[in-house]
Amino acid sequence: MQIQRVNVSPMELVSLRELKEHMRIEHDAEDNLLKSLQRAAYDWVEQFTNRSLLTTQWKFLSLPLKGGSEIHLSLPFPNLLEVEDVHHVFTSLNKERIRKYTVHERNGVSYICMISKGVPIEVVYNAGFGPHPNFVPEAFHHAIKVLVALWYQNREGLNCCIPDTVELFLRPYQIRRLI
Repeated sequence: MQIQRVNVSPMELVSLRELKEHMRIEHDAEDNLLKSLQRAAYDWVEQFTNRSLLTTQWKFLSLPLKGGSEIHLSLPFPNLLEVEDVHHVFTSLNKERIRKYTVHERNGVSYICMISKGVPIEVVYNAGFGPHPNFVPEAFHHAIKVLVALWYQNREGLNCCIPDTVELFLRPYQIRRLI
């Protein structure tokens, strides 16, 4: 199984201005560091919750599956917004579009269901809460601010563990995978 981020919303979930206000920073000398920490915090939150935050396009490639059987593939990083393309992948240059499939959701996870031809299946889809930061629950905004402030203050990483408050904010949104 492979998952690849193809495209992400150009908007930031938490702006540099919001981070600096939260941390009471008035200078611009470390803006590049703050932007780097902001991206790292965003990635950490997505990995911890197993969710896309802002609209993101993903390409998911399954392992070869038993031919002729009905399969149910769980799509990583919900919330599913739309499925753009589904293919059987015979080789990197030989793909066949799958036109008959259904999508089901269970416990916050989207499953795409179809009949397998015994080869990997590629799914290109968009997921996230939406294209604008206002669509994303406030808990995610706050968690990112707290993480950036923590990592900014503890640049060497000594005694720098994730605060319980961040995990408590995000736990209701976390999707646990058993794979």
